Amino acid sequence: MAQQYADDKKVSDLIAQTKPGWFSFEYFPPKTDEGVKNLHKRINRMTTLGPLFTDFTWGAGGSTSELSLQLTSWAKNEAGTVSNMHLTCTNQKSEMCGDALTQCKKVGVRNIVALRGDPPRGSEKWEATEGGFACALDLVKFMRKEHGDYFSISVAGYPEGHPDNIKEVEGGLDALTPAEKRRARVAIDKTTGKEIVTVCRDPEWEIEMKYMKEKADAG
Repeated sequence: MAQQYADDKKVSDLIAQTKPGWFSFEYFPPKTDEGVKNLHKRINRMTTLGPLFTDFTWGAGGSTSELSLQLTSWAKNEAGTVSNMHLTCTNQKSEMCGDALTQCKKVGVRNIVALRGDPPRGSEKWEATEGGFACALDLVKFMRKEHGDYFSISVAGYPEGHPDNIKEVEGGLDALTPAEKRRARVAIDKTTGKEIVTVCRDPEWEIEMKYMKEKADAG
């Protein structure tokens, strides 16, 4: 009989219930077995500091998919920390993402960071895979269609706009109202099912803070 795993807590619920000042840790899958053992020890030590949750990245095209899932499951079911797994669209057909989500449900992992992902190594431009997703939004919609509200879904936010999706406004900034100018970098879409926006770090922290405030003011 297969082992049964309890569902993890949702990161979205934890954030809503926790006072400001919380933090989380992000880990990258090691390249060696020895590295995995060392990471287990490090996670055990760092968990004692009280992070709200732990993140695990996902290699382009699922290159670390099995290990990413193993680490996320281990952190949740063995180390006792709420776990959050990245899932990208790079070089992946929808079936591959679907399989990863099914495996997550089997071990009770229900927190996902949905990302488009970077271009594969050696490529300058990101291109969608045939039978896959064109952007993180497509992945989010797929997750909601296939799994309802089981997963807590996070996405990435760019203070200056995503470099591949910056659109020119006819008339430029002069054509915008003062309020629109303040929100020019803020996109609102409450129909997709995403619940959390993780801000990508900007070298100028003032821009990042302004972006986060505008997102909060926009709801």
